[in-house]
Amino acid sequence: MKKFLIYTIGCLMMGLSTATAQKYQNLWITGSAVPGGVQKLVKGGDGSFKYAGKLTEGEVRVMTTKKAGKNTTYLLPLLADANIVNLGLSYQETTDASKAGWQVAFAEDHYRFTVNTKDMKLQGEVFYPWGELFIAGGATDAGWKCDGKMLLMKQDVNNPYVWTWEGELKSHPGIEEPESFKFQGQDRWSPKGIHPYKADADILTDGQFRTGGDDTKWKISKPGRYRIKIDLFNETVKAELIK
Repeated sequence: MKKFLIYTIGCLMMGLSTATAQKYQNLWITGSAVPGGVQKLVKGGDGSFKYAGKLTEGEVRVMTTKKAGKNTTYLLPLLADANIVNLGLSYQETTDASKAGWQVAFAEDHYRFTVNTKDMKLQGEVFYPWGELFIAGGATDAGWKCDGKMLLMKQDVNNPYVWTWEGELKSHPGIEEPESFKFQGQDRWSPKGIHPYKADADILTDGQFRTGGDDTKWKISKPGRYRIKIDLFNETVKAELIK
């Protein structure tokens, strides 16, 4: 009987954990600041939800349905007059559609914010282009050296948020993590770096990245000449093996 109770409780806890992890499959935003009235958020590799794009002056309301209705839950700030640009503010889950949303003080084309459903926080910014972007690591000819050794990527003349690089990636036995690499916003290891959500992600199949966080790296599954495109604003990466 005791073993049965332990097993039953364990199954219930596993079910609760799964339900919690999958609490929201999708999130949308609406409000006077949202172009078109409604926009769907992009789900990140860590289960968070992200927006990158234009906002006008007004209000943003995060909700669990595409259209507001009796089954809609809103993710709204705990603090009055909470600005969408912040370092991480807690939100409340409510069905009260009259509560205030996130405030947008001015119109701008390059707002980004993340809804972290695990910590129940929203963090936002106006994102500006970086001045440099480099690739380095065991799979590159640069290795893990910096200060003039990292390989500079090329900035798109029409879109300063987009960077490309073409070159050989292969294993370099004898050095640490010989098949791994990552991207840095300067020719040194800090402060700006971008990483895959999971360690040893295959650059040919992994399409998303995050800025900062754990020092995870990409890993090549095949040696060869690669063409890589990084979109810093939308936090996407696209790679192809061209030779």
